[in-house]
Amino acid sequence: MKILAIPGKMPITESWLFKILSATQWCQDQVDMHRFAAWDNEQAFSVDKELTYLPSGHFDVVITKSIGTLITLKAQNTISWDRLILIGVAWSLFSESEHDLLPALDEKGQPVLIIQENHDPFGSYAEIAAAVAGKHNISCVEIMGDRHQYANTEAIGKLINHWVKETHTVAAL
Repeated sequence: MKILAIPGKMPITESWLFKILSATQWCQDQVDMHRFAAWDNEQAFSVDKELTYLPSGHFDVVITKSIGTLITLKAQNTISWDRLILIGVAWSLFSESEHDLLPALDEKGQPVLIIQENHDPFGSYAEIAAAVAGKHNISCVEIMGDRHQYANTEAIGKLINHWVKETHTVAAL
């Protein structure tokens, strides 16, 4: 299984995302953890510039957090996936037209899991759930929180494992 992991804006989310992945039943050998160019070059973070550094191709799973969710949605012309997991959608950082990218995922027909804190300052669960209401391929799960930290990595891993079993989206774990 080929997994692309796209962390959030802060470098600490790279190790956080590895913790999430280790809490799943997926083999860690095939994880491509993306590193943002802005981290290495100590430059201002730019979504559009970071898009140019993303790997291209098809992945079995793309898992991402925060601003990485926007980058992933904007990169759909260069990356594709069978399954998509969005954690902490940074809704307030999306432009008006970018808001359309999230519900449009339903049209692709692949399963999408969104995990959102109920009071995330970048977009509450209620906001995200309203944006994807009635979308059959998109599952939106609410967790407790109000700091955009998603600290309980083990619980998030369990949610992902449950979603995999429930949707029968991964044949070999």
